Amino acid sequence: MKKVLTALAISLLIGGVMVKAENPPKPNATVVKRDAEVIKLTSELYPAFVLIGGGSGVCISEDGYFVTNHHVWNQAAAPSKMVVKMAGNNHRFTADAVGADPRGDIVLGKLELDEGQKVPFVKLGDSDKVQIGDLCLSIGNPFLLSGQGAEPTVTWGTVTANHRFQGGYNDCIEIDTAINPGNSGGPSFNINGEMIGINGRNIASHNKRYNTGAGFAIPVNQIKNFLDTLKAEEGGAMVVRHGLIGGLSIDMGSQKGAPVQSVDDDSDAGDAGFKPGDLITAVDGKEVYNGYRFLGITQTKPRGSSFQVTVRRGDDLVTLNAVNSVPTESGQFGTVPRPDDEARGSGGGMQAMFGDPFKLPPMKSSLGFKGKYNPDRKVGGYILSKVNKGGPLAEAGLQADDILTKVNGRRIMYFADLHDILIATPGGTEVTITYVRGGEELETTAVTEKK
Repeated sequence: MKKVLTALAISLLIGGVMVKAENPPKPNATVVKRDAEVIKLTSELYPAFVLIGGGSGVCISEDGYFVTNHHVWNQAAAPSKMVVKMAGNNHRFTADAVGADPRGDIVLGKLELDEGQKVPFVKLGDSDKVQIGDLCLSIGNPFLLSGQGAEPTVTWGTVTANHRFQGGYNDCIEIDTAINPGNSGGPSFNINGEMIGINGRNIASHNKRYNTGAGFAIPVNQIKNFLDTLKAEEGGAMVVRHGLIGGLSIDMGSQKGAPVQSVDDDSDAGDAGFKPGDLITAVDGKEVYNGYRFLGITQTKPRGSSFQVTVRRGDDLVTLNAVNSVPTESGQFGTVPRPDDEARGSGGGMQAMFGDPFKLPPMKSSLGFKGKYNPDRKVGGYILSKVNKGGPLAEAGLQADDILTKVNGRRIMYFADLHDILIATPGGTEVTITYVRGGEELETTAVTEKK
C-alpha cells in the first residue's frame, strides 16, 4: 500500500509540473511595461554617449557641446584637444576643451563639426526634483569593456540618497547603479530620459576598485549653473572657480542650522551684514540644516554668484544678500573647501604627499613680477613688489608699487585670477594690462614670456 501511495504522489507531482509547464503564469504587466520603457529609453540615449580616453561623456547640445569629468580630461585648462567617439555611429571627432572646473570635477568640451552638422544630445533635467527611491539609468564604459566600440554599458538602479557632501562633490546624488572605473564622466538619467547628473565617484570596497552600491553623481543643476561661465573664458582663462563668502566663519558641528562664529568687517560677509551669533537657516529658499549643507548650496554656483541667505537673529528672521567672491582651491582634497591663497600657503598638504589628479596644469607663460594681495578691496589687484628687468611688465613700462588690476579685461583680485589666465596663455602672446599708479588707472599691452 505504501508503494502505491508513493507512486501516486510522484505521479501527481509530475502531473503538477506538467500542468505548470503547459500553463505558465502570465507575465506581470507592470514588469513588462517597465522593461519596454528601459529598452526604449536606452535606445534613445545611446547615440549621445561619448567615449573619451579612459572614461565617458555625453553630448548636451546638437552643436556638439559635451560634458565629462575633469579627472578624465585633466589637461583641459591648458587648453587641449582630444579624439573622442560617439556611441551612436562609432564616429571619431576631434574635441576642444572649452572650460574646466576641477573642484566640481567637470569639463565642458566641444566636438569639431562640419558646417551645419548636428549630433544627438540629451535633455538636461532638474536635479532639485530628484527624490530618494527614483529609478536611475546610468551609461558608461566601465573597465573599457566596449573596447572603444559603439556600445557602452547600461546599469539600472535607484537614487539612494540626496545632497551628499563629499568634499569637492558638494551636493551630489547617491545612486546604487554600478559605477566603476571608466564610468567617470558618464550620465545618469531619470525614467523620463532626462539627465540628472554626471557620474564620477564611488566608494570602493577593501581598497579594491569595484562598486559597492554607493556611487555619486554631480547634480545636473550644478552643471547648468556653471555652463555660461565655462563658456566665457574670461580674460583667456579656461579655469572656473568655486567661491567662498569671504570673512565668514561658521560652526560645522551644529545640526540645527549653520551658526555664524565670526565675521571679518572688510569682507564679503561684512558687506552682506552677517553678525556673530546669526543662525543660517536657508539659502535661496533651501533649508540649511548644518554647515555642510550651507557649503553644499553655495558651492554649486561659480565664484561671483549672489545668494539670498536667511538668518535667525534673536527672535527675528533676517534676509541677507551675499556674494561668494573668494576663489577656492582647485583640487578635491579636504572636506571643507579652502581659499586658494590659503591652500597655496599650506604647501599642498595631502596633495604634496599623494599627488592630486585634479591638479591644474602649470602656467604656460609669465609676466615677470613678484607682488602681494592688495588689502584695498575697492581697488583690488596685485601690488608689484618687484618687476623683473627685461621682463614683460618692465618692457610694458610698469614698475614697483604699481597695482596690476586687470589682464585682458579680467579683474585681478587674487593670484588665482592671474594664474588661471597664464595656464592657457602661451609665451609670446600679447595681453592687455590695466594698472593703477598714483591713483590713476592706466592701460598698456605686454607680451608674455614662456615659462
